[in-house]
Amino acid sequence: MRIRVGVPQALMYYQYGPVLERFLTGLGAEVVLSGETSRQTLDCGSVLDEMCLPSKVCFGHVCYLQDKVDYLFLPRIISVSQGQYTCPKIIGMSDVLKHNAGKLPPLIDIHVNMRQKSWQLYQAIVSVGRLFGQGMAASLCAWVRAWQYRVRTQPQALTLDGRPRVAVVGHPYILYDRQVSLDVLGRLDKLGIQVLTPEMVRPGEVNKAAATLEKRLFWSGGHTMAGAALALMLGNQPLNGIIFVTCFACGPDAFVGEIIRQQAQRLDIPCMQLSLDEHTAEAGVVTRLEAFTDMIKRRRRL
Repeated sequence: MRIRVGVPQALMYYQYGPVLERFLTGLGAEVVLSGETSRQTLDCGSVLDEMCLPSKVCFGHVCYLQDKVDYLFLPRIISVSQGQYTCPKIIGMSDVLKHNAGKLPPLIDIHVNMRQKSWQLYQAIVSVGRLFGQGMAASLCAWVRAWQYRVRTQPQALTLDGRPRVAVVGHPYILYDRQVSLDVLGRLDKLGIQVLTPEMVRPGEVNKAAATLEKRLFWSGGHTMAGAALALMLGNQPLNGIIFVTCFACGPDAFVGEIIRQQAQRLDIPCMQLSLDEHTAEAGVVTRLEAFTDMIKRRRRL
């Protein structure tokens, strides 16, 4: 029987999940996903009093998997780019789980730290391969094949289709988790809005736009969000509005959100911030989205 490895569908999964799945499968593991976030997931994570909502969600996904797998795959992703860090709560999530989740299967929490040396990633890949009896060559080949899939499936930029264009900026683990975001993207589409997200902006354009800011952001998530927002606002195609989606109690997002608001104000682009947590009422979010879209449609007709 193959080793069953649980992968929580939370946090960095929304950026690297398909790659990690294919990598583990290529090593001979049977990957078990925790599934989409549900209300039960949120309730399970509510035991973490002073953590942000995405951290609580991750805790809930791990609780679902802990009795179903032989290993839990939760790499400690410290940095994905030189000179930058990921969120401190992402870095420390495996420690939070060890001290709060009770009896867990062994964690595969290899360190990924590309802040100074990019080759550290390959060391981590080889160390994971050894757990499944694979050598260096087989492990690296499995990773290359998995990464090539990510390159082939990168989202393409949208073209003009006549609808108002709104940039929705936020962490992928917020925007693409329909329970956490209350399906903001889907609701805007139903309201007749063409939605643009940071993933539709090329990394080179993100870095170029972020370089115009007065100070470099050393959080990789904040760097991507601020750079993508600015690139979309300064792009050749008109932008009718921007919505910044964040979760309550996120310190870095408070700073990034203010940068986006100031840039939008300077360029006379309507900007709204949605701050979410596990107590956010669906009706309140719907009302704000409807009011915002009505406003930009009226403004567009002037």
